[in-house]
Amino acid sequence: MKHTLLLLFTFVVTELTAQKNLNGKIYDKHPTIEIVNKFTEAYVSGDVATIESLVTDDFIMYNTMNNNPNYKGGDVSNLIGQTNFIKNNMVGVTLKDRVAAYSDALEFKNGAIYVYTYQMFTAYDKSNGFKIKTPRNSTFIFDKTNKKIRRLLWADNTAAWDKWRLSNQTIKNGTIYKDHPLIVKVRKVYYNLVNENVEETFKDFNPNARIYDSNLTDKKYISLEEQKENVANVLKTFEMISIDEVGYPDYLDYEGNGGVALSWWEFTLKNRKTGDIKKLSVHSQMWFNEKGMIGREDVYYNANLLQ
Repeated sequence: MKHTLLLLFTFVVTELTAQKNLNGKIYDKHPTIEIVNKFTEAYVSGDVATIESLVTDDFIMYNTMNNNPNYKGGDVSNLIGQTNFIKNNMVGVTLKDRVAAYSDALEFKNGAIYVYTYQMFTAYDKSNGFKIKTPRNSTFIFDKTNKKIRRLLWADNTAAWDKWRLSNQTIKNGTIYKDHPLIVKVRKVYYNLVNENVEETFKDFNPNARIYDSNLTDKKYISLEEQKENVANVLKTFEMISIDEVGYPDYLDYEGNGGVALSWWEFTLKNRKTGDIKKLSVHSQMWFNEKGMIGREDVYYNANLLQ
């Protein structure tokens, strides 16, 4: 009990005697923020002269995502090179505050000023149209005059730039099959549908499968049970005369990411009351899991043709 009281007393005394030490102030409006804004505008537009006027002669920039132990950053020439590369190779370049983010200027008691920005960099590669989009957090450190940028530390999403570097290469991502055991399952879906057997039609679907129908307007997808109900309602109105394969299905077996079967079909339906014949073109994308079950189907057709 004595030890408990002693610890409690020590904690209370520590809390009462702990002090806060003001080491500076934070501003959301500051002359250095205006300088950073000018820097950003010049960087985006490729205005090298303005950039040079805003940084010191001993300027150094650091990519804080670089994990090379021998990395020493880049100087003014590297900054200019980066700016010119973006200007010459990219279009639609923007570097804007992310959503509700804004810049902060930290004015330390010793006179040093750091400006922090939280932005989104977006650009399109002129050569191939690839869109680069990455968050960018930057720290601008000013010189003793607080009028020029002496250091720049920035961090991008390196995965976005890695993907861009690969965008002009030819990289295999799997194999395409025109005959495959999973294509057999696709054909069975439509075989059972033309025979109006709803339960057999969906027997190779995962119970939690999602159906993405191009005609949906109030939601992104429906459940398997909802799809069964939709098909059953169609069969109350229409008789399935035939479902014909257009071309042949393709099964895309992705490397490490499962696969999808693409198929195209021509439906011929007969209205049970009027006898009217309807033709319907359907494109289906069935996504299979590692157990060979369909976990998702994307289906495209014009539902207005069934009116």
